Amino acid sequence: MEKLRTKAFTPDDVVAALLTFLPEQFSNDPSKIHKKMAELQKRNEYKDLLEDFEFIDYYPYPYSPLLGRILNRLQESRLLSSLNPDYEVYVMGHVSKDAIRSGILEKKLSAHHAELEQMALELKGVLEC
Repeated sequence: MEKLRTKAFTPDDVVAALLTFLPEQFSNDPSKIHKKMAELQKRNEYKDLLEDFEFIDYYPYPYSPLLGRILNRLQESRLLSSLNPDYEVYVMGHVSKDAIRSGILEKKLSAHHAELEQMALELKGVLEC
């Protein structure tokens, strides 16, 4: 049975909005991304934003299939890209950030702006290139 959504935002919205607060280029290291998001999810101040993510305790880091799919969808929609040839760096340009900010952050997540910005600050610390 499908879960009834009562929130004005989706997990995709949260990740997209969160990434707009990161630098234009940041590490595409899944272990760092998933591990930090799993840590953030455990904190009360981010519970509402991250409660839909389930993390599997895979070795060597916790992994969220949903987070992985969201990052892939952002790339498929060309809002997020990885630099060739090694795909070790994500890039989210100003055009993508502006589109996400106006279409998602301002419309669906404006009440969570401060939390998203704080989460991004912590994520930035582990994703700096």
